[in-house]
Amino acid sequence: MAVVYYNSEVLNDSSVLCQEIQLLYVCRASSEETIIPTAMHAHTNHLELQYISGGKAHIRIGGHAYDVQKGDVIVYNAGVLHEECADPVCGMSFYNCGIKNFRLPYLPTNHLLPHDVKPVLRTGNAADNIRAIFHTLFEQISQRKPCAASVCHCLLNALLILLANQLPQEKLIPRNKFDASFSQCKNFIDENFTANITVEELSKIANMSVSGFSHHFKKVFGLAPGQYLIRLRIGAGQKLLISTNKSVTEISMELGYDNVSHFNNQFKKFVGTSPQNYRRLWVGNEQFKNLHHLT
Repeated sequence: MAVVYYNSEVLNDSSVLCQEIQLLYVCRASSEETIIPTAMHAHTNHLELQYISGGKAHIRIGGHAYDVQKGDVIVYNAGVLHEECADPVCGMSFYNCGIKNFRLPYLPTNHLLPHDVKPVLRTGNAADNIRAIFHTLFEQISQRKPCAASVCHCLLNALLILLANQLPQEKLIPRNKFDASFSQCKNFIDENFTANITVEELSKIANMSVSGFSHHFKKVFGLAPGQYLIRLRIGAGQKLLISTNKSVTEISMELGYDNVSHFNNQFKKFVGTSPQNYRRLWVGNEQFKNLHHLT
């Protein structure tokens, strides 16, 4: 005989129930589609959630590096810089969704986790249920199902409650005071990456020698200062290529490059293809034609 389990919990409106949340987009990507890495970028006005449905990847979020795998949920709070590189051997497949107008009483708007909590959540036994929610969100929107907006609103609330209240959260190891000065330098780069920033200028901010600063910056953030600056520029370039009709030359100038050839070379070195081809891959041939083959 089946056992009946009765619900003894009264609905708690503070459990992360939000009437104003809006699903901006939902995406499903295969391992073939994630070969191209995504450089440093941030979502200024929305929260993004990503479920790794297969493979592995190496990601950076807010100056920390993580190795993620199938079953992990990645939380990209609004305004937090991050980049993603799929494992070159097994690749990575994922679902993700963008959410706007999400609010918790103790966090900034469009933040699901506090800054001192790791943004990688291990789903464990809940993996199948969470994957099912992401998959249903994708089906509802991609297939334009009747009342899809209402269904997705309920599913988003369920997903957010599960992530915030039922998955284990791991605290980040706090940086020491010495490393905090490097965070100031990183923030300076984040805010001024299109300017002609030199390592000498950054080392003065940290009150260190150039060699000592470069060595310790890489130790703290995993990238040399110059490499970090390039990743920021490439990430901004990727976003501009697929979201605007600006020419590659205009984009390179906007990002602080003296000439477009330098931008093209650095872009291809990290992404694996030219800016023009990257734009074609992401916007499609027809839309690319409408851009008049901008260069």
